[in-house]
Amino acid sequence: MYQRDQDKQKSLLAKAAIKYLEKGMVLGLGTGSTIDIFILELSKLENLFSSLKIVATSKISAKKARDNRMNVVAPDKYLELDICIDGADEVDRNLSMIKGGGGALLWEKIVAYRARKRIYLADESKQVTWLGAFPLPVEIIDYGHEWSAAAIEPLFKSVRLRKEATGNIIKTDSNNVIYDCLIKDEENTAALDSKLSEVPGVVTSGLFGQFIDILLTCRDGEVTEISSKENVFW
Repeated sequence: MYQRDQDKQKSLLAKAAIKYLEKGMVLGLGTGSTIDIFILELSKLENLFSSLKIVATSKISAKKARDNRMNVVAPDKYLELDICIDGADEVDRNLSMIKGGGGALLWEKIVAYRARKRIYLADESKQVTWLGAFPLPVEIIDYGHEWSAAAIEPLFKSVRLRKEATGNIIKTDSNNVIYDCLIKDEENTAALDSKLSEVPGVVTSGLFGQFIDILLTCRDGEVTEISSKENVFW
């Protein structure tokens, strides 16, 4: 897919997602390039966004929302999330996802788990038969992370510590590290996620198995809403 077409689809998806918002909602705000566009589109609707409370899934999304005069609040025991809107790096035919390319997988999972309704945005390039073309992020605590990485390495084709171009190790907003892991062909991702959770030091992975309530994606350049596996067309 050409970058121009992908950007156009992201814009269409962002505009479509706004239609699910109502005044006074508490919004779980995702992270990533599609959500950046969503923030810009929402910023044009002051009557709507000024009434929202927003819980962000990353410091960068929180800053972008605040820069656009939105009311960002911290997670709270008594705060009920009405809706979560986020992107995806891959979505398969079972509506399972890989997320975390932007490094926000832990906070994204925490926020999504709390939300009453979860809407994900994925352009056509994110539609896959099997998860795994996109490396799976695995978040690991900093202490002893090389030991934890060695423990999960047999589960994958390869694992690689995420670093900046300068060679500095990238840290998440929770001060953890991320290993990008290549999934084996046609892997049972539910079983894989279970195995990962057994390894001390592993915080979470970018596998999001049963999170989608509504998927907004594109078909022939037009927005399509999918709410069950029976509606998957790729």
